[in-house]
Amino acid sequence: MQGIARCRVFVLVFTDHANDSEHVGREVANAFSLGLAVIPFRIEAVNPRENLAYFLETVQWFDAATPPLQKHLPSLTEHVNRLLSIDGSSVPATTDVPPERKAEPTSFAPTMRWIIAVGLLALAAVIGAAWLFFSALRSPQQTASSTDTQKAVLGSAVPEIPSKSIAVLPFESLSGNKDDTYFADGVQDEILNNLAKIAQLAVISRTSVMQYRADQKRDLRQVASALGVANVLEGTVRRNGNRVRVSIELIDARNDKTTWADSFDRDLTDIFAIQSEVAQTVATKLAATLSPEEKRNIEKKPTENLEAYDLYLRAKELLVSDRTSAAFGSSEQPLVDAIGFLEQAVRLDPKFTLAYCASAEAHDLLYSWFDSSPEQRALGDAATDKAVALQPDLPEVRLAYAYHLYRGYHGYERARTQLAIARRRLPSDSKAIWLEALVDRRQGQFEKAIQEFSDAIARDPRNSVFIEDLAFTLSVMRQFRAAEQMFDRLIELRPDQPILRVQKPVFVTFNKTGDDTAVRSAIAALPESMADDRGAVTLRLNLALVDRDWRQAKEVVEKMKGGEDEGGFAYGLVNVPVGCYSILLARLQGEQPGVNASVAEAREQLNQKVQKAPGNAQLVSQLAVVDALLNNKEVAISEAKCAIELLPISRDAVDGPSIEINLALVYAWTNELGLAFEKLSSLTKVPNGIFYGQLKRDPYWEPLRQDPRYEKVLSELAPRD
Repeated sequence: MQGIARCRVFVLVFTDHANDSEHVGREVANAFSLGLAVIPFRIEAVNPRENLAYFLETVQWFDAATPPLQKHLPSLTEHVNRLLSIDGSSVPATTDVPPERKAEPTSFAPTMRWIIAVGLLALAAVIGAAWLFFSALRSPQQTASSTDTQKAVLGSAVPEIPSKSIAVLPFESLSGNKDDTYFADGVQDEILNNLAKIAQLAVISRTSVMQYRADQKRDLRQVASALGVANVLEGTVRRNGNRVRVSIELIDARNDKTTWADSFDRDLTDIFAIQSEVAQTVATKLAATLSPEEKRNIEKKPTENLEAYDLYLRAKELLVSDRTSAAFGSSEQPLVDAIGFLEQAVRLDPKFTLAYCASAEAHDLLYSWFDSSPEQRALGDAATDKAVALQPDLPEVRLAYAYHLYRGYHGYERARTQLAIARRRLPSDSKAIWLEALVDRRQGQFEKAIQEFSDAIARDPRNSVFIEDLAFTLSVMRQFRAAEQMFDRLIELRPDQPILRVQKPVFVTFNKTGDDTAVRSAIAALPESMADDRGAVTLRLNLALVDRDWRQAKEVVEKMKGGEDEGGFAYGLVNVPVGCYSILLARLQGEQPGVNASVAEAREQLNQKVQKAPGNAQLVSQLAVVDALLNNKEVAISEAKCAIELLPISRDAVDGPSIEINLALVYAWTNELGLAFEKLSSLTKVPNGIFYGQLKRDPYWEPLRQDPRYEKVLSELAPRD
C-alpha cells in the first residue's frame, strides 16, 4: 500500500490467482481511488470477476496470455514509458525488458529474470500485508516514537493518511435537559452510519470516537492522528420542544482548517433530513462520489414516529455500552432495559425495521451470555423475522440476520451468505468486518480471520472487543509474541480493567511454557476492590489447583459460597456450580466422592442447566466431566460424545477443540487411557487444541502423568523456540 501511494503507474499482473485474491482487490481499489494510471497485464486467459471488472472495464488491457511471454513485454514497457513521460519523467525504453531469445518454447517457460520479478512482486505483497497489519494495529496513543519505529522498519517514508478518511466526533448536547446526551449521540451516530455507507470514504466507527467528547479538551490534530484520519466532523445539538438546531463543522485536521460549517434550525420532524443532508455535503466536500443506491440509502427515513425514534436511540445507547464491555463481563440489565424501550418503539411504529434489528441483537446477546434456552432464542427469531419481512433489502437487516444465525444457531455458512449481502452496501461497517472475522475463525480460517480483525481495528482502533479477539486468535495460532503485543495494547486502552494484566500471562506465558510465575504476580497485584470479584476469585481457585494447593483451593471454594464460577471448570468455558470443584478436589486427593447431599446437589444443578439449554455443547461436555469424576463411566462417555455431535471441530474450530479435550478428560478419569492419549495426540495438531502449559500443569490430567505416553504427548506440544 505504501508503494501504491508513492507510484504513478500501477501494473496489475493478472492471473487466476489475482482474480480470486481479496488483497489484489483492495490494491486495485486503492490505486483507482488515488487516481493512478492502471494497466492490467493478463498472463493467463481469465476474465475479471465482478468486483475487479467494476474497475478494470474502463482501462486498456495488455493481453499476454499467448506464449511466449517475452514478446508482450516491449509494448507494455513502451506504454508505461509514455505514461511516465507525460510529466517529463521518462525512463529508458529498455528498462526491465528481457533480451529476446533466439528459440522460444511452445509453452510458457519463465526465465530466471521473470522468476525474480514475480518473486519481488510476491515480496512486495508480503511487505504490503505486513504494513497493513501493523498500521491497523498501531496504538491510537502512539507518539513520535511509534513513527520512528515505522521508519526503522519501512524506511523514512510513512504512508500518508487517506484524504477521504473521517472521524465523526461526539456531538455536544446544548439542550437544557442534561439527560438529552443520548439524543445528540444518536444524531452523531446516524450521520456516521450514513457516511459509512459511502464506499469511497474511510470512516472510523463509533466505539473509537466516543471517548473524545466535546466537554473534554480535545486537540483535533492529535485526535485525528490517533484515529488515523485526515478529517474530523464535530457539532452541537440543541433540542427545544419541537425544534432542533444542529451545528456542524468539518475540519481538515492536517492543517486545522475548516472545510465547511453550517447550522440547521428546523422542526424536529426534519431531523432525518438534516442527518442525510450533512452526510451528503460532507461526502461532496471530501470529493467522494455517491452512487444512486448510496444516495437512496442515506435519504431513507427509519421511521415517521419521532417518539419511537427517541426510544430507539435510548435503546441503542444501552446496547453500545453493553457491547463494548463484552470483553470484561457484561450486565444483563442494560439488555433487558433496551428491549423494553424497543418494545415500546415498535408498538408506536410496527413498521420500524431498525428497532426490530436492535431488538434481535439484544435478544441474541441475552441468549449468548445469560440464557441459552430455546425460548430466549425464539425471541431473537421473532425480531429477526419481522425485520426481514418488513425490509429484506435493507443492509442493516441482513447484518442483523447474519449475527442472529451466528449467535443463535452456529449457522456459519448461512451467516456468511447474509453477511455478503450486507457488506456490499455497508462497505465501511466495522461490525460487519468483525463478524466475517468471527465466522472465518469458527471455520478454522485463522490467518484470514487475523487479517479481518486487523481490518476491523483499522476502522475502529479503540474497540477493546476487537483487540481482545485478535489477541486471542494470535494465541490460538501459537503466535505468542504478537498476542502479547495485542494484550499490551489492550491493557493500555483499558487501564480500568486490571484483570487484563492476569489474562495476558495466562494466554501467553502459561499456555506456552506452563510457567505460572507471571500469573501469580498479576493476581497478587490486583486491587483490594477486586477481592470478591467472581472472575478474580475463579482465577485464584484455578491457580491453587495448578499449584496443587488443596487447602487454598478448598478455602476459595468455601469463600464462593455456592453460586457459579466464571468459566474455569474443565475446558468448557461456561459457568458451572461451584460445587463441581469440590468433586474434582476429592478425586485429586485420592478420595472417592460419596453420594452425599452436596455432591448430588452440585451435579443436579449442572444437569438442570443442561436441561434448560440442551443444545449447549460446552455445558453437556462439562456435565460429562463431572460424571466421569463421579465414576459414572458409561453416562459420562455418552454425554461427552453427545457434546461432540452437537458441536464438532469440523463445524466450530473455536469451541469444538475444547469439547474434544473434555472427552479426553472423560477417558482419563474413567481409566480409558489408550483412548485418552489417542484423543490428546490428535489435539496437538489443531489450532486451539491442548496447549503445552495446560497439559503440563493442569491437575485435570493427573490420571495420565505416570504413563510413559504422557511425556511423548507433552514433547509434541513443547515450544520449539
